[in-house]
Amino acid sequence: MKKEISKNSTCKKNFYLPILNELKKTTNLSKIQEKLGISKQILNYYLRQLKKNGLVINPASGWWELTKASKNTTKYGNLLEKDTIRGHGYTAVIIPKRFPENWNKRLEIIKRKGINYKLVGAKETTPRIKVLGRKVWLCNKNIRIFDKSEESYYGLNGIESRKQVFYAFYKVLNALENKLGVSLRPYDFQWRKEHYAFIKNDLAIDQNKKGVIWRIKDEEGEWLLIDDSLEKGGELENIGKKSLTTNLQMQKWWNKKKENKFKIDDDYIQKGFGQTNDMIMRVTENQTMFAENMESHINAIKILGKEVKGLSGTIKGLKKDKQNLQLELKHQKRIGDFF
Repeated sequence: MKKEISKNSTCKKNFYLPILNELKKTTNLSKIQEKLGISKQILNYYLRQLKKNGLVINPASGWWELTKASKNTTKYGNLLEKDTIRGHGYTAVIIPKRFPENWNKRLEIIKRKGINYKLVGAKETTPRIKVLGRKVWLCNKNIRIFDKSEESYYGLNGIESRKQVFYAFYKVLNALENKLGVSLRPYDFQWRKEHYAFIKNDLAIDQNKKGVIWRIKDEEGEWLLIDDSLEKGGELENIGKKSLTTNLQMQKWWNKKKENKFKIDDDYIQKGFGQTNDMIMRVTENQTMFAENMESHINAIKILGKEVKGLSGTIKGLKKDKQNLQLELKHQKRIGDFF
């Protein structure tokens, strides 16, 4: 009997994004299944769900491929879990170790090959062309690649997101070389701009509902933003030069809050300090009262000691008087016997 796979059991680990990413590279389902370490049954479940969402098609038995809709990866977010990381807004700079000899004549090459271009920059002298839908600036000392504004790269963290965009930009560079008929290798690769957002983030959704906008800066500029750029309720977003680093730190912080069921927050800490302070005050008051009581006890003991000492002297005096009285009685008896 064929075992039925429930939605709940398969969604404990979300494979929508990995399957979509693998389908960009291959349509061989056996390879995808082996790469992700999942059963054929689970793979087919996810493929059916992706088909329902219009992201893949099944033109023949055992054959699955991406649709045009899946090219806009921002739409993947509808299928992904809370706080999945959406990388976007990337700008990369390619710095060849050695530029082609005719690089100073690149505009002539573009015109000769019939490539559409636009002159951009402060002096409008830098040719800009499009490669695989990305704007590429052919500058004197570097090449700048600007990602598509609506493009997204999802991962469990910022590093996974960056790996996805690096693969995409690598294809852009290959296509650029083929388009211009030049080699730009070897080269240095640098990220100049990158954003990492927690999608479907509870804090961002709450703040957006309240109309609160977060923009947090430090000496290096803005690094945290809460907005609703996708109009999905809100995103908690790391931006700026160190956004990858701050994203990893933010993710650890956010995951810790979720582990503690959001009990440990600023209000909680302040209340904790308040309760601790009250307890300290009560202990201090008790210690003061104890000290006062102890002092009164000590005084009482001192007085009692004096009284005991006096009583002891009195008892000694009574004993002496008793002895004297007994001697007196004996003396009187002898006198009586004599008469």
